Amino acid sequence: MSGSSSILRAAWVPDDDPERDWEIAAELAVQWTEQECSEQDAAGVLVLNAFGSEQTIPSLGRFAARHICTTPRADRSRIGRGVGPVLVYVPDEKTLDFAMQLARGSSIAVVESISFPLRGWAHETGAVDLTRPDTEQEPVSAELAAAIDRLDFHKNNGFGDRFGKQQAERILRRLHDTGTLDRDTVVGALAARGASARALKNLTKLIDALGH
Repeated sequence: MSGSSSILRAAWVPDDDPERDWEIAAELAVQWTEQECSEQDAAGVLVLNAFGSEQTIPSLGRFAARHICTTPRADRSRIGRGVGPVLVYVPDEKTLDFAMQLARGSSIAVVESISFPLRGWAHETGAVDLTRPDTEQEPVSAELAAAIDRLDFHKNNGFGDRFGKQQAERILRRLHDTGTLDRDTVVGALAARGASARALKNLTKLIDALGH
């Protein structure tokens, strides 16, 4: 099982500034990952949802030329051995899960897209915000943290079986009723803990049904 406990260090570039160019966001992640590669004396891996972004974002293209570039659909054998730091660009649920597996025992940097918010992932992994590296993360409330722990316990069947779905609904409704339900934090935290893409999508549907 992939999870935040197997990651040495993490960083992210949040998609929180509409004026920030994608090249600037990518370059921040590239610089951090290159430093990690140097410190670990290892080759890096660029993970994309699909091939093509490395051709339109110059910094990603340069990184791909120096290291390895892959997608969840590509043959895993192309990665080779000795996988080092991972840079994943605007991932969806499946791509982030794949990248987290590749980053086991190493480091990971993520460039976020608002289509898949990663605030909870960043908090769970202790990821450095590369746009404001000196800013400390705000703590998650004790109630929300406890709920995330309970959801993590029930995630193995992807919240798709009757029991898992019922348990998740009960936990989420309690958060909703107390006004502490935060979809981005909950879903992102479960992503960091190795929840499958199916589990994250089912969890998002359950939260949206409550009118988060």
